[in-house]
Amino acid sequence: MRTLGMLLVLLLLASAARGQKTSEMVFAPDGASYVVSGKDVVRRDDQLVIYSPEKYRKDPPNASGVDVYVVGGKVVEIRDRAKAVYLDGKSDPGPVAIGKEGFVLSAHGAARRWIIAHLKVGDAVRIAGSTESAAEVPPAAQLPCFPGAYYRKAVSSFDRWTGIIGVVKLGQPQTDPARLDPKDGQPLDNFSVYMGGRAGEQEIDAGLTWSFSVDEKGKRSAVRDAWHPFWRNERWAEAPAQPEFYWRPGDVVTMAVLVAGPGKLRLVVADAGPQPKRIFQTEFDARGFQPRIPRQFKRVNAIDQRYNEGKPAQPTEAQVTGAEWLEVHLLRGEGATAVRLPMTRARLTDMRCPSPEHVRVVVTDEARGAEKIDIRGKAK
Repeated sequence: MRTLGMLLVLLLLASAARGQKTSEMVFAPDGASYVVSGKDVVRRDDQLVIYSPEKYRKDPPNASGVDVYVVGGKVVEIRDRAKAVYLDGKSDPGPVAIGKEGFVLSAHGAARRWIIAHLKVGDAVRIAGSTESAAEVPPAAQLPCFPGAYYRKAVSSFDRWTGIIGVVKLGQPQTDPARLDPKDGQPLDNFSVYMGGRAGEQEIDAGLTWSFSVDEKGKRSAVRDAWHPFWRNERWAEAPAQPEFYWRPGDVVTMAVLVAGPGKLRLVVADAGPQPKRIFQTEFDARGFQPRIPRQFKRVNAIDQRYNEGKPAQPTEAQVTGAEWLEVHLLRGEGATAVRLPMTRARLTDMRCPSPEHVRVVVTDEARGAEKIDIRGKAK
């Protein structure tokens, strides 16, 4: 799956808000980026710091990270001291032996994992300003659950974000045969995996809902059996009922919600597997998303319940399992210059509702914001 390539295509489609201040980022050859926390300063948790040769020789960082020596814009050595000491149980190989030219990137925690994932010896490294604000607003330590559903929400702080983008393997829903709507005989539980956000007093949901599909002749399925794009601002809307706009459990898609101008958002859902030309995108009104208004972005996996919004979640045997976010990034900046910052635990509030025993989360790659999620109405 060419997930990073698809991410870059979607960034080119974006038209994000203007007006952020400039800070420095390290850019890898694949387009991934990580914010620089400082130069010739003490490296702290999850930080990436640039050291001049003089500072690095005189006062190198400790062994709990990885050091990358860059000369002439290219990586000439990567020394993963943390792996040697803490993972392999070996002695510290010590700082890199450096000359008078170049500089050293030293990274800890999430920044170290970003280095390991995106850089190798011989790679070209670029350090440049971004449109990211000078300092990020940290997320809330916790937030109250909104009743009426079973869900896992990962939500950012209110800050100068211009979008969210990720790659997700779609889960397999299973309904409760004992919970049917007497009006139409359909399950009272449904499912969704989506993004969106909040600005001002407006909440936006946009992504995929579990839906009735149609075949090539336009015939609708008897039961919900596929994931279909939707968005909700003041009203609910869905993508056209066309075969190319339905995805099945196990499919992998790239999903994004992006600021497209004052009071506008864009939803993009694209196949990240064998059919990259399968892309749905739409631009819709989002009146709260105005310039200079702090914005919050989110990603959600949910078991929704019909006629139950704002009420306690009803007992159910319904479940959705096997979903996996392969990578998730928050965005700052405009169009192709937008900076992707991984939605790590340091950038999100973890909500497991109505209570944690209904939600199973397994972090698979913290540096990419990757994790597996199962949600069950009946806790195991």
